[in-house]
Amino acid sequence: MSAPMLELSGVRTAYGNIEALKGVDLRIDEGEIIALLGSNGAGKTTTLSSVTGLTPPKAGRIVFEGEDIRGARTESLVKKGLVMVPEGRRIFPGLTVLENLRMGAYLIDDKKAVERDLERVFNLFPILATRSRQSGGTLSGGEQQMLAISRSLMGRPRMLLLDEPSLGLAPIVIKNIFETIRKINQENGTTILLVEQNANLALMLAHRAYIMTTGVITLSGTAAEFLNDEAVRKAYLGG
Repeated sequence: MSAPMLELSGVRTAYGNIEALKGVDLRIDEGEIIALLGSNGAGKTTTLSSVTGLTPPKAGRIVFEGEDIRGARTESLVKKGLVMVPEGRRIFPGLTVLENLRMGAYLIDDKKAVERDLERVFNLFPILATRSRQSGGTLSGGEQQMLAISRSLMGRPRMLLLDEPSLGLAPIVIKNIFETIRKINQENGTTILLVEQNANLALMLAHRAYIMTTGVITLSGTAAEFLNDEAVRKAYLGG
């Protein structure tokens, strides 16, 4: 078996005296879509924050493409190709769509490459092209999520961490966004770690999945296994 693209081993992360991750182990191979599932407070977002250095772990190893990145600065991880789309979008509301996108490419010096990447994200989300001069804060929730994903793609990620991309969005918008996530994976080979409350939707997109409960991984398997296992469906997927 080849080395994983990202591997967490015994990762422990705390907020003060409260331990949010209690020894998390998971692996993601290049080209995979992995769903990280669990109830609110299970530790899913903390796992992403631990990987990206926003909430540094107090123990364990986080290895990205053979390099231990635990405690690395977030900016250095972006340079390595590890990019996160946070929950709540976190776009720059006072900047235009185009300015937001260019902010995502701030580490790329090649102007022609940036223009090609702009064309690519506008092809993925054509509505953004028509809104390019509009300020980010005037966009709908779905358009802001499209902008957040597109801004992350401008950084040319090798791995994309997505935190609750469907949160607060209408079903038709969610369908569009998830189809685009699949396209990003299939056409660009981008590896994806997806945190998502809508477990059924996430499993229809993912290759494999992990289920978290109170800071530990309690179950792992292929997405198909989870979807077809009646006991798993009743326990974790609402029947």
